[in-house]
Amino acid sequence: MNVKIYQSLQLKQMLQLNHVMIQRFMVLQQSVNEFEESLTEQAKKNPFLYVKTASFESVDSYSDSDSVSPLDVATYEETLLSTLMTQLDAQFISELEYDIVLTLIDHLDDHGLLPNYKDIRADIMAQHNVDERYVFHCLKILQSFEPDGIGARSINECLWNQIESYGLTNKTDEMCLKTLVKSYLDAISTHQYGPIMAALGISMETLSNYIQFIGQLQPNPAAPFKSREMTIPVQPSLRVTIDNGTIELHNLEQQRMTVHLNDNLIKQLNNAVDEKAKKQLEEAKIWLAHFQKRQELLMACGHYLIQKQRLYFLEGDAYLLPCLQRDLANQLGVSESTISRLVRTKYIEWNGRVILFKNLCQRGIFGKTKRQVKLLIAYYKNQNPLFSDQKLADILKHIGLPIARRTVTKYRHEIEMNPDEHSNGPIRIPKSDGLNQP
Repeated sequence: MNVKIYQSLQLKQMLQLNHVMIQRFMVLQQSVNEFEESLTEQAKKNPFLYVKTASFESVDSYSDSDSVSPLDVATYEETLLSTLMTQLDAQFISELEYDIVLTLIDHLDDHGLLPNYKDIRADIMAQHNVDERYVFHCLKILQSFEPDGIGARSINECLWNQIESYGLTNKTDEMCLKTLVKSYLDAISTHQYGPIMAALGISMETLSNYIQFIGQLQPNPAAPFKSREMTIPVQPSLRVTIDNGTIELHNLEQQRMTVHLNDNLIKQLNNAVDEKAKKQLEEAKIWLAHFQKRQELLMACGHYLIQKQRLYFLEGDAYLLPCLQRDLANQLGVSESTISRLVRTKYIEWNGRVILFKNLCQRGIFGKTKRQVKLLIAYYKNQNPLFSDQKLADILKHIGLPIARRTVTKYRHEIEMNPDEHSNGPIRIPKSDGLNQP
C-alpha cells in the first residue's frame, strides 16, 4: 500500500470580536427607522459625521399624485406562534417529530423558553413511547428556528444558542462568550471582573467587548412579538420596478439618507493637534463604513433575490420559489447569521405592496413553497372532491412531495377558509427556467 502525504496551506480570516464588529452586527439588523435614529444620534454627538434625511414622500415618489403610497396602509404583524408554525411546516421531518416539536411549542412560556423542560419531556416520553434522546433531538429542531434562542431551557442556554447563531470566525471569542453566559452572568451583574479575567486569561478591554456583545443579545426571544400596541411606520429599504420585463432595483435608504464626513472640520483638524477631535474623526469614519457596508449588502441581497425570484416578480405570488438563507449567505460571502439579521426587519416596495425581505427567503417544502403546495392540493381536490386527505398525500408523494397527511389536512382547511386564494388551477412553471412541471 502506497501512502502519499500532501501538504496544503489554507488561509482563513479570523476576526477578533471588537467594538466595531459589535456595532456592525447591530447596524445590519436594525430597521430603516432604527438605523436612521442611530445615525442621527451619532451625528449629534460627533461633529465630523454629517447625516441628512429626506421624507419618504419626497424621494422617488409616484408620478400620480392621486395614488396612495403602500406606506400609508402597510402593516406587518406576525405572532410568535405563526412564525414557529411556518418554520415547522417547512421541515423535512417525520409525523412523530412534528407532533413532539408542536407539543414543545405549545409549552413555551411567555418568554419563548422551556424552563419546565424535564416535566414536559417526561410527558412526551410517556405519550409517544420515546426516549430522552429522541425528545432532545426534537428540542434541537425547535431551537434551530427563528427567533434565535427560542426553546431554550434557561436564559443561559438562550444566550448560548444566540452566540452560536452568530457564526463567529474567531473560536476563542466564541468559547469565552459561551463560558461567560454559562458560568459568569452573576459575576458580570455584580461587576466582579477580576476573577473572570483571571479564569479566561483576558484583558479588561476584551472583557468589555464581550460584555457589550452579550448586552445586545435577547434573553426574551418572544419580546419582539409582544410590542404590537405602538404602530411604527414601515419604511422600505429597496424598491423593485419592472419595465417591459426588465427588473430594476432602487436603493431607497441611500435616497432617504445622506451620510458623509464634514470636510471643513477635517481641514481645520489637519492644522491642529487635538486628540479628542482625532478620535471623533475615526469614529465618524467607522459609522460611514457601517452605512456603506449596510448598503452594499442590501443591494447584493436585493440583486440575488430578484434573480432567484424573477418569476415571482413577473407572475405573482404563486411563483415564489424556495430560497435558503444559507445559499444567499454563500453567494454574498458572509455568514448565514448575517443574512438572518439583514433580512429580518427590511422591506421591499414592489407593485404597490410592501413585502418583508425574509418572505422572499422562505425555506422550501421539498422543493416547493407552502403556497405552491396549497395550489397543488386545491387542484387535485378540484379534480375529484371525494379524494380523502390520505389520498391527496399519496398523490403528492407520487409526484415527489412526501407531505404528511396531517399537513394536507391543515392546508386543506386553510384552502376551504380562503377558496379564492387557491382557485387558479395548477401551477404553470415555464420549462425555460429549468424547473420541472409538477
